[in-house]
Amino acid sequence: MIQLPLFADRIEICGNSDIYFDRCRRLLECSDMLVLLELGGHRVAVWGHGLSASDLAAGGLHVSGTICAVEFDGGLS
Repeated sequence: MIQLPLFADRIEICGNSDIYFDRCRRLLECSDMLVLLELGGHRVAVWGHGLSASDLAAGGLHVSGTICAVEFDGGLS
């Protein structure tokens, strides 16, 4: 039996302008300053300026703009 880590989804950060999320479950909020998404049972918030989200239909999510902070919660209950 193969056991995956609790947070098996991949996140790739490229400088402060691009971030890629594999297997994004849901896009919860998207504005110029905040992109909030569900990923692997966790909520992830991307804060910045001029943010936009794309590629959700491809099973992932690409956030671009000026990224200032990435926050992870403790998990969804």
